[in-house]
Amino acid sequence: MEKKRVLIIEDEPGTRAAIRECFERAGYLAAEAGDGLAGLAQAESWRPHAILLDVRMPGLDGYEVCRRLRANPVTKSIPVIVVTAVDDPALNRRAYESGATACILKPFRLEALLTIVQTAVAGAERGAKRKTRREGNPP
Repeated sequence: MEKKRVLIIEDEPGTRAAIRECFERAGYLAAEAGDGLAGLAQAESWRPHAILLDVRMPGLDGYEVCRRLRANPVTKSIPVIVVTAVDDPALNRRAYESGATACILKPFRLEALLTIVQTAVAGAERGAKRKTRREGNPP
């Protein structure tokens, strides 16, 4: 069985490392990007099964990164889980309007984040299978 790939786009190195270690212990392949532009490039070339995306980063913020991921045919169907320290319903709404699959508030339990990613990946895979069947291609 193919290992699932998760991309962590986060400007804080300690947070990136903790998340990466959690996912690697759970059997995922994990990659990191320290800013939005690097994350966009990594997402297109590596094609992860899920992306964890910080909102507040220098340069491109997470909302713009999410919009660009959704606009790119290569990355548009990858689940994006927005991770934010800002407990503001308006910002969560903005994340979903940008195309986020889910939002989680920092600080979070790593196990909760892992469960959200597993659920998002499973949902994306089911959606891809349904689309394949609708288009008349075998699953």
